[in-house]
Amino acid sequence: MEQALKIQSLFIYPIKSCRGISVSQATVTPTGFQWDRYWLVANYKGRAYTQKLEPKLALVEPELPKEAFFEDWEPTMTSFLVVRAPGMSPLKIPMTKPSYVAEGVSMWEWSGSAFDEGEDAAKW
Repeated sequence: MEQALKIQSLFIYPIKSCRGISVSQATVTPTGFQWDRYWLVANYKGRAYTQKLEPKLALVEPELPKEAFFEDWEPTMTSFLVVRAPGMSPLKIPMTKPSYVAEGVSMWEWSGSAFDEGEDAAKW
């Protein structure tokens, strides 16, 4: 007799190595859940940070608009990823794609291009 599977909880991690967001639904894309590990923190050389290198990333709390988890939702000019961390002001990152592409970004064995979220994000 087959046993039915039941998902107890579902988390999306918008920023690699930062806190996750509990969601009630998620859109599946060819590369995984929509918005899961969509962003990462990298240094000026393009090398990504992880909690192994920067344990304080575990304190970083990303927040996406609730609508971002609906299947046909598209970001607008007023859609932001809001990032919070203890002792820091919230950072608002537009969810529309930035115009600047950084080349040579790497995470473990992967390397490629990534969108640069700008000076405010770099200073934060």
